[in-house]
Amino acid sequence: MALRCVVVEDQAMFLELLVAMLRTTPGLQVVATAQGVAEAVTACQRHRPDLLILDLALPDGHGLDVMAAVQGQPDPPRTVVLSGQASSFVCPRELRGQVQAVIDKTRAFNELNAAIRPLLLAQDDGIAPGDSALLTVREREVFALIGKGYTNRTIAEELGLSLRTVETHRKNVNHKLGAKGSKLVRLATLELQRGLTGDH
Repeated sequence: MALRCVVVEDQAMFLELLVAMLRTTPGLQVVATAQGVAEAVTACQRHRPDLLILDLALPDGHGLDVMAAVQGQPDPPRTVVLSGQASSFVCPRELRGQVQAVIDKTRAFNELNAAIRPLLLAQDDGIAPGDSALLTVREREVFALIGKGYTNRTIAEELGLSLRTVETHRKNVNHKLGAKGSKLVRLATLELQRGLTGDH
């Protein structure tokens, strides 16, 4: 199944170039485009995309308004934020779980594929990228080490915990992220690739 994408960008020429590039990406389907907040929210409600590529500076509001509007949807889309001031962008805490990457618009064409790749891999594996904000600090530590291929016993040694405690933390991670076994390992690896593990 293709990763369904909505692209939001107010500059028509840049939007056209983005869509042309994205349509060459295997496994990705651009289902709608929008040039403003209201249009973007409508597109997300209609198409329920897996991925939202979102410009922040829009003529009728801010890109964060779009993220806030779709946050209440079942399985809100992962969001790649495009900004001319990416280095200074600060995402509100309540929206951080949706952000896949923040990319400077001047480097968008070079960096978009790298940002989207983990989502495409997860789609191929039939799993959803985890939101480590659901985990406690200790659970995130365990989750990160799972992503590095550590066994429960090795994790216990690394963190100075008992094996039983690590097993309990792992069960909690399984429950919160809805994955276990090889899928949990794959999910943890993807989270490390995204660079978000332990960043909440």
